[in-house]
Amino acid sequence: MQTDSKWSFILVRGVFFWGYPTGLIGKSIELSPPGLHLPRFGSGTEVAIFLTIWTIAGAAFGAWMWHRRSTEDPVHETTVDPS
Repeated sequence: MQTDSKWSFILVRGVFFWGYPTGLIGKSIELSPPGLHLPRFGSGTEVAIFLTIWTIAGAAFGAWMWHRRSTEDPVHETTVDPS
């Protein structure tokens, strides 16, 4: 396992593919009675709080996925013997 690939996996799969979409979906559902639309944030502080929370949550989810993948899938851990 390389550290660079681990952190890029966590960033892409955890933060960008899970954290931010989950945050946008959650905020859209909160505002959904008028119809599904992009969220409108009331202030810059609210945006910063949501970005921080969903970044941390996405990183935690990505790290969990990386750990689960590395413990359950031995193909990623072994090298092929040329003989």
